[in-house]
Amino acid sequence: MKHLKVKKIMKRIILLILLIMSLSVAGCSAQNGNSTADNLEITFFKIGSADSILLSDGSQTVLIDTGEEEDGEEIIDYLESESIETIDYLVITHFDKDHVGGADTVLNEVDVQNVLVPDYETDSTDYQEFLTAMEDNNLAPTVLTKKLSFSNSSASFTIYPPELSSYESDNDYSLVVSVEHGENRFLFAGDAEAVRLEELMNQLDGEYTLLKVPHHGRYSENSTDFFTKVSPEYAIITSSDKNKEEVVVVSALEKLGTTVYLTREGNVQVISDGETIQVTQ
Repeated sequence: MKHLKVKKIMKRIILLILLIMSLSVAGCSAQNGNSTADNLEITFFKIGSADSILLSDGSQTVLIDTGEEEDGEEIIDYLESESIETIDYLVITHFDKDHVGGADTVLNEVDVQNVLVPDYETDSTDYQEFLTAMEDNNLAPTVLTKKLSFSNSSASFTIYPPELSSYESDNDYSLVVSVEHGENRFLFAGDAEAVRLEELMNQLDGEYTLLKVPHHGRYSENSTDFFTKVSPEYAIITSSDKNKEEVVVVSALEKLGTTVYLTREGNVQVISDGETIQVTQ
């Protein structure tokens, strides 16, 4: 009888231990599930045929391009409305006025920690004002000649610089930004034209959830090949009523099943939870 009682007690102890272990594992799984990814919020500004895109997950803010000179204050107003006081990374994809024009305003009115630029120079007024604002704020840009990666609490960023030292078009100097947030992938292709698109098709792996369409929706000879490789579920085109996107670009994307948004119709807001994304305009 004593032997049977001991066996029953031992069995209960073993069951209790297994129960505690299972609860502990479940607790860890739930904790990990909750911390998989904070929401990543992306704003594509309606600022005409120009680029400015804000990415924030609450712990870090990245701004890709700053539109034209007159767009700087609109960007600042939005940052203030969102209580964003610091930009951790400002990426200037290239130095055309519709990408770098508002940079001096942003640099002078917001705390910018890091500035990433491609490896070339120009003599434009907007570029010179950008350099002056950098100097006034005791900043030195990081000139990218090699791929750069960094992460925040929930997303990883990879920036691809152009592979050549010289291009016929300034657009092909564009830095291209790839972002991974949980299962979602985002690609911001600057103003890349045919030569740069060819490079990208060799640099990039896999498909993307969302594409910022290069060069405001203008068609290059290998645009369709590029769209097919990237195969985005969503595409954002930064265009204006004066400088509309090309119909052939929208058609090529829609044939792939891509949902296309145009910033000339309003700001585009994207929220990623690491598994799904919500796009509103």
